[in-house]
Amino acid sequence: MKIKILNLNIWNYTNWDKRKPKIAKFIKKYNPDVVFFQEIRDDTKFNKKGDNQAKQLNRELNYPSYVFYSQTDKRKERPGKYKRFCIEGTAILSKFPIIKTEKEMLTKHKNDKYNCGNLFARLRVKNKFVDIINVHFSNSEYFSLLHLLETLKQVEKKKIKPIIAGDFNMHEYKVLHDLTKEDYESSMNYKKYMSYPLRKWTLDYILIPKKYKFKSFECAGKDISDHKSLIAEVEIK
Repeated sequence: MKIKILNLNIWNYTNWDKRKPKIAKFIKKYNPDVVFFQEIRDDTKFNKKGDNQAKQLNRELNYPSYVFYSQTDKRKERPGKYKRFCIEGTAILSKFPIIKTEKEMLTKHKNDKYNCGNLFARLRVKNKFVDIINVHFSNSEYFSLLHLLETLKQVEKKKIKPIIAGDFNMHEYKVLHDLTKEDYESSMNYKKYMSYPLRKWTLDYILIPKKYKFKSFECAGKDISDHKSLIAEVEIK
């Protein structure tokens, strides 16, 4: 049994009117079973309160299962700039039923200005349960490393072996590989790619448990975000 995963950092409302139809067309082209989004905003400057970007896209995509996790209130993070309601977080769209979700904040370390959290979901895929986590770690190599370690502890505590995908904000992918190689295979280990062309870095990854297997992988997408999208077919054993 295989599932197809697509991951994309949405890049909030930057050039949204031009990018939104391109993103919808891109996702329809690849027709993934599960979509992971980061930098999803609910911002009353651009949308009615509650009508975040994932909801807007899903009106065109029609995924039956949806969950959004707000991690940042921009009024608190940057009070000088944001006087209006503006929150940012991660979202999951799924063709499969989402039967359980958990939202857990990650530690905000001293001198880190970002609020980060993990969106856990359990999918019912035919007769199996598949655990997934949508991650968006802090925009710092050091703090993102701490968030990875914290995430691995969360996973261990929950006694699950999930698919972990998102914007890890770690361009030192060998460190990621070394810390996770006992239990996971990374997309970067399966196939080398560059997901953040602006800096010629890779920041986005998909980690799958060793019991699963990558059947295909692609890093693609032009003019849909400042990040490229990750698309993977994963065999669920």
